[in-house]
Amino acid sequence: MASSSPRGALPSLVGQRSDSDSREPLHKLPALQRSVPSRPPIIDPQAVLKRHVKQKEPSLPHLKVREQMNRFPGWYTEPAPSKPTDQEQRRHEPVHMPPLPSTKNASDQQGSKNVASTPPPPRPRFSIKSFPQLGPAPQIELRKYSSTEYIFIHNKAVFSVCEDDIKFQSLECWQNYNEIHSKLRRIPFFARYKMWKPFYVWRTKIRAKKICLAKQSLQKYLFILSPSLSSALMDIRKMCCQITETGFCHMKKQHTYTLQEFQDTKIKQLQEASKDLEKFHELVKEVTVCACGHYRLETEACPDGEKKIVSEINMFFFSSRIIHLIRLIDCLVATTLHSSVVNTVAEMLTLLQVQAGQTPSDAIIQSWSHDSTAAEKEMKKFADSEALHFHPVFMSELMLDTNSLTYKPSEENFQDAVADFIERFKNMVMSVKALSTDPVFDSVIRPEGDKKVVKKDENAHPLEDILKNDGHLKSITNSIQELLWFAFAAAEVYSNTFERFQLVYRENESLDLDALHKQDHDVAFFEKALTLYPSQHEEATRIQQERRLGLLLVDTRQLKEKLQSSSLRCLNVINHMLTQLAKRKVDTIMAEVSEAEVKLGLHRSTTAELADFLTFLDEIENSIGELKKEQETVSKMYNLINVHAVPTPLEDVVRFATLETFIDSLERITADAVEEKDSTMQRFCSSLQMDIKELNNEDMKIRLKLLDPQILDIDANSSHVRQQLREIQVSIEDLKSKASCCVSYQRNFKMEVTTFESLEQLMSMFKLTQLLWDSLEQWDCLQSGWQQSTLEQLDMEQFTSQVNKYSKCISQLEEGLPPNSSVPCLKEKVEVMMHRLPVITDLHNPHMKPKHWKTLKSLVGTSLNVNELTIAALEELNIFQYAKEIHEVSEQAPGEVSVETIISKVEDLWKNTEFTVLPHGDSKDAFILGGTEDIQALLDDSIINVGTVASSCYVAPIKWRVNELLRQLTLFNQTLDEWLTCQRNWLSLESMFMAPDIQRQLPTESDMFLKVDNSWKKLMAKVKRMPNAFDAATQSGLLETLQENNTLLNEIQKCLEAYLESKRVMDQ
Repeated sequence: MASSSPRGALPSLVGQRSDSDSREPLHKLPALQRSVPSRPPIIDPQAVLKRHVKQKEPSLPHLKVREQMNRFPGWYTEPAPSKPTDQEQRRHEPVHMPPLPSTKNASDQQGSKNVASTPPPPRPRFSIKSFPQLGPAPQIELRKYSSTEYIFIHNKAVFSVCEDDIKFQSLECWQNYNEIHSKLRRIPFFARYKMWKPFYVWRTKIRAKKICLAKQSLQKYLFILSPSLSSALMDIRKMCCQITETGFCHMKKQHTYTLQEFQDTKIKQLQEASKDLEKFHELVKEVTVCACGHYRLETEACPDGEKKIVSEINMFFFSSRIIHLIRLIDCLVATTLHSSVVNTVAEMLTLLQVQAGQTPSDAIIQSWSHDSTAAEKEMKKFADSEALHFHPVFMSELMLDTNSLTYKPSEENFQDAVADFIERFKNMVMSVKALSTDPVFDSVIRPEGDKKVVKKDENAHPLEDILKNDGHLKSITNSIQELLWFAFAAAEVYSNTFERFQLVYRENESLDLDALHKQDHDVAFFEKALTLYPSQHEEATRIQQERRLGLLLVDTRQLKEKLQSSSLRCLNVINHMLTQLAKRKVDTIMAEVSEAEVKLGLHRSTTAELADFLTFLDEIENSIGELKKEQETVSKMYNLINVHAVPTPLEDVVRFATLETFIDSLERITADAVEEKDSTMQRFCSSLQMDIKELNNEDMKIRLKLLDPQILDIDANSSHVRQQLREIQVSIEDLKSKASCCVSYQRNFKMEVTTFESLEQLMSMFKLTQLLWDSLEQWDCLQSGWQQSTLEQLDMEQFTSQVNKYSKCISQLEEGLPPNSSVPCLKEKVEVMMHRLPVITDLHNPHMKPKHWKTLKSLVGTSLNVNELTIAALEELNIFQYAKEIHEVSEQAPGEVSVETIISKVEDLWKNTEFTVLPHGDSKDAFILGGTEDIQALLDDSIINVGTVASSCYVAPIKWRVNELLRQLTLFNQTLDEWLTCQRNWLSLESMFMAPDIQRQLPTESDMFLKVDNSWKKLMAKVKRMPNAFDAATQSGLLETLQENNTLLNEIQKCLEAYLESKRVMDQ
């Protein structure tokens, strides 16, 4: 086992020593030489060492290996000189030996490598490891390697002694031989020969022994070599091969399956296959039982002198062998069933692949949607090729609805059906029970009377795991799924070609036919519809009922029928609408013509009849042109009916034929009436004047009834008057209607319009008379309610508006009606209430307080309670004579309330106003006031408001309160001014008097400032605790304290300025 590079094995050869290895010739190893016939055996290693190698310097791997060898004890390599001579270069050149072939396997080679690297490095025969450099040496040096082996080294010669053998060599020759010896030991063959030779002998013998043992074991345990089992195994094998070759669940190649047919066929085939597998299982079991019986008899045959224990051992051996035999047969059956599953699924895949290869390209499928001649030829050519070569495997129907185009069955249905079939097939083959679990073999495995339990694999059914872990079967199944996906992808492209049909179908189905019937349509609509729907029906008729797309046959019968029925339904509706609309128009025109003829032929005597005739005559002159236009429209409709062969009743066609005659007749009658129009107009004017004269006469009669004195008499019976007014109202309404008709006639015929002023005056007088009696009744009702209501219950706003309303009505009645007794009576009642209204309003004043009611009590001499007083009670107490006094008291109450409200607002405002206190410097007990602009503005407003209130005439009840608040606000203002002045001065002097220099120079002023400082800090600390501005600024003594502090600070300021001035003069 030689390495490809001798350098690679050098580290494992360090330290090995064997004289026999280097001296043993290579021709004694014939086994190795036979494996390398291309290279001759190496007889003279010296010639190999002396051969010329074209290498000036050692190779890089050689240098690395040599460095590794230097690490082992007993090994030394002299470093290469910088410029070696040719002789030295030849000595140091690496030696290349032919690689030794090996018949061992890779594991043996790896083992030999490991063995070669494990032993300790051998010691060389003549090592110079103790002399790394051959420099000057002593005259004679002794080197001992053992008790019988040593050398003498001289400067020019070397003596070697080995037992009694003495050899002499020159120093240079000894060094050359020593170096050659070292190189020979580096060759892998010589380094490993000592281990390789015994290993080769051992391996040869072991291999021969193993082969012999294996042969004996096969002869003993291989079932096929047993005479009693070989025939049974061969029979079972034949049955398995027959099942594998025959297969199950075949698919017809020239047949197209629907999904249901495919499922039914496969279920039927699976049932038949299940029966065949049951027969197969029974045959296998029968053959196995017979084989086991024969094998048992063969095993029981033994010499007569054999002991019982030997017989039991043989029986136990028989039982274990039978178990293995049963397992072998189970594995054989499982393999067969697995092959059947794989072959069946693969057969399906092959059939689908063949048919899928015939799938047309997307371009061809898309060209089917065009109506060009080239596309039809290509389609026909492709269809012919389809019919000759293949039949699709599956069929699916292309379903059309308003939302989408779908396939039924869909791709998911086919995928599920195929997957279900494969799963059923797997379950069917897995339903075949393993023989090892069959109780029939218990008696075979364990004879009667044998109580020993022989272990048997109860769950030995490897088929489930085989099918579950079979990657090839999974790949076949996935390929079938991909083919189905591919087929339906092409089907999807094909369905896209029907998108325009689907849009047409959606539009037709979404059409509201009832709403369409109710709408009015013109001839253009029917012309477009009668062109559109027949073309749709023709396109639907041209759709092929079946289309082959590789392995899929697409059935479009349902789609075609739906499209045809949809277009026909719409077409029938349009036909019905057209015929009905044409009939209605004909009937309408003929009815108008007949009506016009009747109106033009009637006798006319009254004003209304003459006006209607003249108006209708103007209308019919304009209507004849419209009737002719309608006649043209109807003619176009019947023309469409004839062109598109729309079914129409014969009687409708006949009526249409007589339509023109009717219109011509009307036109002649109208012309005759127009000639007589002037005379008819004169008759109309005379009749209208007579009607106006009669209307004026009736107006005078009604006016006389309305001026009857009984109607305006206050003492008249109101019910009788009401009845007369209702009769007059009816007569006036009748006159008004007649006058309106006369005016409308005059305006229509552009005559001078009569004004009927007398009628308008009559109506105005009637309305006032009716208003008078309504006011009398309503006022009495209202006055009765007011008399019984208390002042608190009265809605003063409504009460005042009603009194004012009736006051205005009286003014209108006085102006519009003649003198009578009713209006003065009503006026008197209203004026009485008008005089009482101010007193009632004053007493209803919500600002009146108990003190005001006491004042009123002292004035009128009686107690007044607004919750109990009524207007009737006020009349009894003669309260209305104190109107002036009551008004004065009532007027004072709101003023006092407003004054008190202002004062309360000012007080509430200052309750929530606080000073802004800020810390001063780094001191924790020094504070100053923040911004006071808002407080100052608020204070000024408060002083102005309170001062205004103090000068008011309503301040008397709270005079003391207002004066006190005004005093405090004035004090607040003065205190705030002094406060801010003190803060400003204190801030300007505080930093200066805190300096020790100023304190020494101005001791008196410093004491004065210290006093002010303490007072200021106490004041601000108090304000910090209670920051309310009003309370802080109005506390007693604060103003005097601040004034005193300001006086001291002014003195301090003057003294400080004088001191600084004197100091400045002294410095100058």
